[in-house]
Amino acid sequence: MGVFDFFKSKQDDLNWEEIRKTAKAYPVNSISIFSTESESGKPATGWVDKGYVDYPYKKYCRFNLQFNIWLNDSDDPALDMGTVEDFFVDKLKRSCVVHRVSRVATDFGMIMDLYVDRPQEAQEILGELLEDENTIVEFGCGFNDDPEWKEYERILGVL
Repeated sequence: MGVFDFFKSKQDDLNWEEIRKTAKAYPVNSISIFSTESESGKPATGWVDKGYVDYPYKKYCRFNLQFNIWLNDSDDPALDMGTVEDFFVDKLKRSCVVHRVSRVATDFGMIMDLYVDRPQEAQEILGELLEDENTIVEFGCGFNDDPEWKEYERILGVL
């Protein structure tokens, strides 16, 4: 890394702080639906947002969150996957730039992949939700530092 690269990097970081406050932080969505099989062999569907293939700010949103969300018949019937997804994204967007990149139906509910720019804030929000007895669904979440968005690339490979 040369001296000028250091200054360029600092400028890029300053630009991200401005960009993250605008709609430029998000690409135009390009949702692709796909069919797959669940763990038990049942038909299942999912989607991936191909709008992120050439997303220029991946290095700023390098933290992948993979949610396992349990949905069952005893849950509120008005609670569909979109409502659950919006619940988590809305909570996280209070502090983070949040990129919804995929969702897949499973035998237990769904798996959802997001990328965020501020992992500490996301972890605090999710910790509060895990402790809250009134959280709308049972969930588990794992963080992965993924600066190359390899998990996203893996999901695209399913198509």
